[in-house]
Amino acid sequence: MESAALVDRAVASGWRADEVLTTIIALGDNHALMLAAKADLEAALSILRKRP
Repeated sequence: MESAALVDRAVASGWRADEVLTTIIALGDNHALMLAAKADLEAALSILRKRP
């Protein structure tokens, strides 16, 4: 599995496993927030484009 290999490589390079997993979680959370913000922006733009 790619994610397990990523964790293994990070630990081998000196990171602690808990640091790696916390970072992966933070990255996923930030990505989800970015996707939600993008969807909100697209919805707002769609409304504005429909206005006369």
